[in-house]
Amino acid sequence: MKKKSTWIIIIVVILVAIGGVLGYYFTQSKTEPTTNNKTEQVVQKKKKKIVVKKKSEINIVAIGDSLTQGVGDSKSVGGGYVTRLKSKVTKKYKVKTNAYNYGVSGDTSNQIMTRIQNDDSMHKDLPKADIITVTVGGNDFMHLLKRKGLDLTESDITTEQGKFDERLKQLLSDIRSYNSDAPIYLIGIYNPFSIYLSNVKYAKTAFINWNKASAQIAEDQKDTYFININNLYQPSDKILKKNGDNPYLYTGDHFHPNGKGYDMMTDQVFNKVSKTTKEWLIK
Repeated sequence: MKKKSTWIIIIVVILVAIGGVLGYYFTQSKTEPTTNNKTEQVVQKKKKKIVVKKKSEINIVAIGDSLTQGVGDSKSVGGGYVTRLKSKVTKKYKVKTNAYNYGVSGDTSNQIMTRIQNDDSMHKDLPKADIITVTVGGNDFMHLLKRKGLDLTESDITTEQGKFDERLKQLLSDIRSYNSDAPIYLIGIYNPFSIYLSNVKYAKTAFINWNKASAQIAEDQKDTYFININNLYQPSDKILKKNGDNPYLYTGDHFHPNGKGYDMMTDQVFNKVSKTTKEWLIK
């Protein structure tokens, strides 16, 4: 009897063990994913590369005053930031680049608007522009300073800035009437008087506020970007002590940038242009 009980226990143990093995097998067969040939084929297929087509030729149209014309630039380069920008775009993006320079020294915003309205060559070049740059405002401010001199007040600056803002809006609108797609890069004005006319009380603040207003106008326009260059030409006391003059300005007038100054300006412009390639480089 005892022997029979022992065999019964052994048989039960064996059955339990077999049941455990079968249970594990069926559980695993349910949880393990079945192989799908179609899925494997999709995974094995190489992903297609997205090819972004870029333009084969880029046209830069530069409009403005003496900063666009390139007054003060070194003879070895010439053409101010426009020549340098053309070179940088060509080299960086391996694309043929043309530049059309419509900068005229001494032009105020009103005079630039008159040229936009009447210059047949500009009417021909603007519609084909991929990049449009604008410098305006420096001469408007200079005219105010010449009229008021050391008697310049904060009220004078605020009044003139308001008038300029309206002219700037119209100028940008006039450009858009000839080209609705190309991005416009509006280059701000800078303070060349921080060294030579530091006694003009409100000049420093005026340049800052002038640029802030221009930046806001640009932001409100379609595909228009403001480029602030006001801090570029403010050398440290150490550099001033060593050089005597502002090393970034043309010694012929202590107002316009020299070759180094235009290098710095171009870097600012190119930095913004490079961040917005989808606006002008992509087909």
